[in-house]
Amino acid sequence: MSIKEFEYLDIAINELNDKSDFLEECCIPLEEAFSDILSNSACDFTNISCRVKSSKSLKEKILRNRYYKKFPDANQLIYNLSDLIGIRIECKFGDDEKNIYRFLKKYFNRKYNEDYFFNEKYTNILLKLSGKQPQKQKNGFTIYRLDGKYIYNDITIPFELQIKSLVNMFWGEIEHQIIYKNSHYIIEDQFLKDLMNSIKNSLTMIDKQLLTVLNHVESKKNKDSSSRKKHLEEIVSKLIYDLFSRKMKDSINMIIDFKDSCETIVRYTFFADDNKSDSESTEILINALNRLNQISDEDIDFDSDLNFERKPVYNNSFSKTLGKYFEGVLNTEFSWNLFFRILFALEPLNNVGDFEKFLSFLKLNYTESKYINKQKEILINAFNDDFNIIDEAIQLQVAKTLISIDKIDIVYDYNIAEINDAIEYTYKYISDNINSIDEWNVNSHSILESLTKDITDSIE
Repeated sequence: MSIKEFEYLDIAINELNDKSDFLEECCIPLEEAFSDILSNSACDFTNISCRVKSSKSLKEKILRNRYYKKFPDANQLIYNLSDLIGIRIECKFGDDEKNIYRFLKKYFNRKYNEDYFFNEKYTNILLKLSGKQPQKQKNGFTIYRLDGKYIYNDITIPFELQIKSLVNMFWGEIEHQIIYKNSHYIIEDQFLKDLMNSIKNSLTMIDKQLLTVLNHVESKKNKDSSSRKKHLEEIVSKLIYDLFSRKMKDSINMIIDFKDSCETIVRYTFFADDNKSDSESTEILINALNRLNQISDEDIDFDSDLNFERKPVYNNSFSKTLGKYFEGVLNTEFSWNLFFRILFALEPLNNVGDFEKFLSFLKLNYTESKYINKQKEILINAFNDDFNIIDEAIQLQVAKTLISIDKIDIVYDYNIAEINDAIEYTYKYISDNINSIDEWNVNSHSILESLTKDITDSIE
């Protein structure tokens, strides 16, 4: 071949072929490591596979991405390929993809540099966790794809980790067969684009429907107290939504969707204690029905201000910071006004007492979950009284971040769970990487900024 790029291509392909046995050898411990990691987790996965990039795929990538210009040394090209080795974690559903990613982000908890992290058990496996996941692809859809590095015999080998559900694997095969293997198709054709989008959306819907069916079957199979409690929460939440929807229609002649708000209020008002017995849960349901029956006879003006009987008392910086924000939006934004109007109507105290109690509930749920407290205990043993400096800074940062998000979504149940994960990860990162209060003072700004980013990403 006389074209220099073709000469470059031949050198790169020969280098890949020469190193193929070595790279195949590297696949074995990599696959075993991720199998071991996930086998000791609660994540649901079906298979883990590992492969070395083929010479055909490398050839196409060299020409497509003009590596001749980017990496002049063809002999070193393969060690600059992010997907020289590909690892695929297969799972059943789209939700499983997310759960696996979140677990890996917690597991690889020690910082190697600004982008890459490792676990003390596998110091030679690095994962890039700095970017946002899932990533958006050129086709408009998303994928959990992480760059990694495997250090083997003092050689750093790049790999790409993908997490794929059955639907996404099936979609990948369709896309590959229709588009990449059939270059005679006109990809710019809007009809083809629309058709492919329709197929992908249908597959996504099937994934959600199958997961719903599975969850329903599992709930029928496991009639434990938690499933009964969840069922009661759903019943009460629907009753509250129906009642206040009618009241809203009568008052302002319109209805907005506030189902997510109802779920948070129900858990706070009636089911905050997870350890209730069946008889106690039944009593809670009866009390809720009685309270709703009382409210049904009351007139509610949805276009009026909510007032406190006295100034709220704030016992900590978290509650004060978040409480001042709530005071500011309480009578200026309808979604917040509606949220607290329902909460105050259901709660037995006066408005200000209900408000203070709800702030305590948020503080408990945001910053004191079972797993967060476990990390706190480790830090208390390591830092003694200095732990309070760290704890105060984190709680204040959480409150400030929630205010900066400036959406009612911050009190929704599913977002509180996401925020919990981000906060737990921060405490764990500190316990793994910070050894003194002086180190904390040096690194606190970047740690708190990272916490803000994680919380913001989890809600947006």
